[in-house]
Amino acid sequence: MGIRGGLRERLGRLKGSAPSTDEASNAVAARVARLRPAGRSTPGGRGPDEQALVESLGAERLAPGVLCCEERLARSERHGAVALAEVPAALVELAEVPVREWAGGGTPEPARWVFLDTETSGLAGGTGTWVFQLGVLRPVADGWCLRQYLLARLDAEAAFIEALAAEFGGTELVVTYNGKCFDAPLLATRFRLAGRGDPLAGVTHLDLLARVRRAFAPVWPDCRLASAEERLLGFRRAGDLPGSAAPQAWLDWLRHGRIAPLGAVLRHNRWDLLSLAALAVPLAMTYRDPLATGAAVQAVATHHLARGAPDRAYALLARNRARLAPPALLILADLHRRRGEWEQACGIWSELVECDDPAALEALAKYHEHRRGDPALALDLARRLPPGPAREHRCARLVAKLGRAAAMLRRP
Repeated sequence: MGIRGGLRERLGRLKGSAPSTDEASNAVAARVARLRPAGRSTPGGRGPDEQALVESLGAERLAPGVLCCEERLARSERHGAVALAEVPAALVELAEVPVREWAGGGTPEPARWVFLDTETSGLAGGTGTWVFQLGVLRPVADGWCLRQYLLARLDAEAAFIEALAAEFGGTELVVTYNGKCFDAPLLATRFRLAGRGDPLAGVTHLDLLARVRRAFAPVWPDCRLASAEERLLGFRRAGDLPGSAAPQAWLDWLRHGRIAPLGAVLRHNRWDLLSLAALAVPLAMTYRDPLATGAAVQAVATHHLARGAPDRAYALLARNRARLAPPALLILADLHRRRGEWEQACGIWSELVECDDPAALEALAKYHEHRRGDPALALDLARRLPPGPAREHRCARLVAKLGRAAAMLRRP
């Protein structure tokens, strides 16, 4: 039957039913009703002309008030400087999900991946915020499928939610930009208010904003999607509707039946989805070789350490040793220590001790005390530590240790 056929069957059972909403959602509906002028913008006082909207957007009406625009993109499609054909392999590398964690195990299926972006009635979140437009981009056998769902009437939210539930069925991986903090919680709320379980609960979620921030926050002024597009994709939007203007565009449709602003919302959402997918390619490169994209080497190495991949962090830092700042050199020295490479670790600590780096002084003092058995040299290093309880405690302990050693030598 396929997604569309099954979806129509499920939506048919919803016709005539009212959407499940709470008081906050009803308040939004009441607000829109108050905004609607006495004189309708379409002939006969029927309110917004949904058929005109369908025709203008080239959409399909899945149910009254629920529209879907579908676009097929070739495998060879490019977005900015990136070929979308490279995305699946990059995404497998970037997701860093062990095979056993993919649904059903084995090789991940790109057809079960969803790139997701929502447009909402506001940015505050919570039960009073509606998702009025949702776009998904999926890899398919011959390229890419981009679908955009639109809620054209407030009383159609139950059918809208049913359409989204059908779309998300069987999803193994969802990719967003700031979706963990915004899109996913908001969708979970709308599903709950509609009396449905969240179809994305438990699905592996890769939020690319977190990866961009980790690698580029130390070197970029901001990590907005538009900044990532320009810097990593070579893509600059022309004539784009700002995301902050989307809520008003939806209200203009509900109140006045204005179609053009909604068309601009869908174009903005389409660019968001294509950029989201394309970013996987330069980000995968970034976490292999941060200098290739101008990312912060230390930040990327720290990511690999946090993910339990010290060998990747070590290789990255060792390869770029000449470029590392003291904090990154300390990480590299510690990795040398873990590998039993004491000569290399001491070389870094000794280099940093010349600048009285406290962490290097402490590490080298420990080395000479515990591995070289030279408490006198350890004490000389400890006395160069910044004043404080830690320094006093270490120095006192070393003085006592030297005193005991001297006493033993004086015994007849």
